[in-house]
Amino acid sequence: MPLTPASPLDWQTFETAYAVEETWFKLASASLAVLGASPFKGQAFSAFAFNAVSFPSLSLSFDTDPDNKEHDAYPPDWSNECMEVDVPAIGQLWEEGHASIEAALSELIDAAGDEQLDAIEEGYLHSLRKTMVRLETSHAFEQIKTCARFWTVVTQVDADTDEEERLLDQVRLAALSSHA
Repeated sequence: MPLTPASPLDWQTFETAYAVEETWFKLASASLAVLGASPFKGQAFSAFAFNAVSFPSLSLSFDTDPDNKEHDAYPPDWSNECMEVDVPAIGQLWEEGHASIEAALSELIDAAGDEQLDAIEEGYLHSLRKTMVRLETSHAFEQIKTCARFWTVVTQVDADTDEEERLLDQVRLAALSSHA
């Protein structure tokens, strides 16, 4: 669905038109299944991030240090910052399943003014948080070996990790109250 001059330049309309959250959920779930069957299958992971390294690029980052928070390595220096590169089958999944969204999102970003761009980026990150919570509640991480204190986050370069955790917790609480 290419953008037209009459296309609304807001995240919610874009997310709905491209089923972004549903696509991310399916791709991330499939990626976890691939990871669980890959040469990394015996590796215990301590953390996972949707790493919006340079908006709109997205990487799947994993860490293996179970004590990363205690070692002042917080946020972690990701052991596998781009798992989609480390496990080519995951990269192929995302290339095939996300290419049209990423191309359209780049168009949307190019067409947006500064205020719109900020709102689009916040919507994008919020959708990633909602997808993360869905992965957590669907037990998708059970497809890989994890440490007892498995940590998840949606992050960007140089972001405030405490703020990122707070925003993810807000989405978790909203999800709980909507299911209550």
